[in-house]
Amino acid sequence: MKEQMKKFLIKGFYGFNTVLMFGIGRRLGIFDYLLEKSKSSSSSEKKSSVSFTLEELSENLNLNLGHLDAWGHLSLECGLFEIDHSCERCLKSAPHVFELLIDRDSQFYIGDTMGAFYWFAPYQEKIVENFKTGNIITDHDVSDEVIQDTMLMGGRFGSLLERLFARNFKDFCKNLRKQGSILTVGCGYGFNLQVWAKKYKKAQFVGIDINPKAVELAKELFKNNNLGDRVEILEIPIHEYANTTTKKFDLILLNQVLHEMNHDEKYRINVFNDLYSLLKEDGVLLVGESMIPDTFTPKKEFQLFDVMHKFMEVGFARFYDEKTFKDFVDKTKFSKTEFVKKGGVYFWALKK
Repeated sequence: MKEQMKKFLIKGFYGFNTVLMFGIGRRLGIFDYLLEKSKSSSSSEKKSSVSFTLEELSENLNLNLGHLDAWGHLSLECGLFEIDHSCERCLKSAPHVFELLIDRDSQFYIGDTMGAFYWFAPYQEKIVENFKTGNIITDHDVSDEVIQDTMLMGGRFGSLLERLFARNFKDFCKNLRKQGSILTVGCGYGFNLQVWAKKYKKAQFVGIDINPKAVELAKELFKNNNLGDRVEILEIPIHEYANTTTKKFDLILLNQVLHEMNHDEKYRINVFNDLYSLLKEDGVLLVGESMIPDTFTPKKEFQLFDVMHKFMEVGFARFYDEKTFKDFVDKTKFSKTEFVKKGGVYFWALKK
């Protein structure tokens, strides 16, 4: 019984409080402050940690010292920070925390994902109500801050997707770097598209979405990052775009969008046929989607994030598993389907 308490109770408390302390610190600007402090250092060595005092945070961020002391103590207990003995009453980021939760440029950064999980708790009342009514949470039920964190999490997944794609399609990506053309369908706020635009610096991009607010913010994102000359953002449905443009693309990105489309299979088949028409003859449709098996399918591997995705979008989304997705693609015009997976990252590459 003691071992079970450690497993279910103590580990659960640590996990919950780690997400809570990180989420609060992120909202208060503490983790952004630590990132900027690390950049201001004159040292040319690669940063792996950053030190600070609670008094420093209080003064620079205009935060109450008493609350900071309690937050810092619990964050210390959860392993986010450790005591820095090189100065008086100092804390520093614990090993790996700088790369995981502070440095946004790190390939291991998971702060946006943790941030999205943090927001889950405040919506429990709405979630409980939906169990009784069958309703779903919509964008109108949540704040812009929550939507942005969710979009950032999608962008993070897009970064992992790009790296896996680049490793498995080296020659294809070499050509993309020279003069490629890339379409992102359901580009949202543009965070996923931005990953590709920064990596493929000579490629031309088009992003389309039907959400006017997302389109507006995506345009602003690329303008602020001086990418507007290579990235065109349009508010237009995919069918309309496919029937009005003369452009053909080397690569089309459909990242965590399919499950949110109209559930009707004929509609989805028509969307994929529209995407087929927009591809060059040797082009690739890259589909990033959570593949979620039936609840009672025997578990073969780690599935926590996929099942969380199902829970967070229940009633709103329609997901596939590997077999049902392959069956779906067989009903479209695409004739070549490849599933690529490494660890918890995977994608489908579809060709004509």
